[in-house]
Amino acid sequence: MPRLNRWAVASVQANRLGGELSLRQLTVLYAIREGISSPRHLARRLRVTPAVITGLLDRLERHGYVRREADPDDRRRLRMVLTEAGLTVGQQVQQALANDLATQFASASPTELKALDRALDLVERALVALENRTSTSLDCGAEEDGVEDDEETWAPPADERSPAEPRARSVRTARRKTPTKSGQK
Repeated sequence: MPRLNRWAVASVQANRLGGELSLRQLTVLYAIREGISSPRHLARRLRVTPAVITGLLDRLERHGYVRREADPDDRRRLRMVLTEAGLTVGQQVQQALANDLATQFASASPTELKALDRALDLVERALVALENRTSTSLDCGAEEDGVEDDEETWAPPADERSPAEPRARSVRTARRKTPTKSGQK
């Protein structure tokens, strides 16, 4: 899948499929379209800090691609909703990528396409199962040990950080008491 991702990223950039939107902004639009509407969950999905998501959402809202609405289940929370413009640009990018892939598969035989369909179905089922298992552990992991999700601090993996950017510690880690050399806490 990394090769598919590299191709999609390169194609979006080379063909300026999202217009003035950055790849991260397009990713946010896609995630919202897929049902992730809370800024906190968007931050987790994109593996960025809530501050980064706030900036992305501010720009997307300013350009008319998303709007913030009160969550009908909890009016203290906001949820993100795509505007017609946000939905349209996301669909245009997806359609352009799908058309390019369809062109590449045009020369495949019906037997090859059926085999590909079965393989992709298998991959989809496996990924759904893994995603459900992972999201379940992410959703309940912090609450299980008495720490609220909002108390977590996230830092990108070492290979995605600049050398000067330290790894953030979670509040949970900062609260742990470690014994001193003398054995006192």
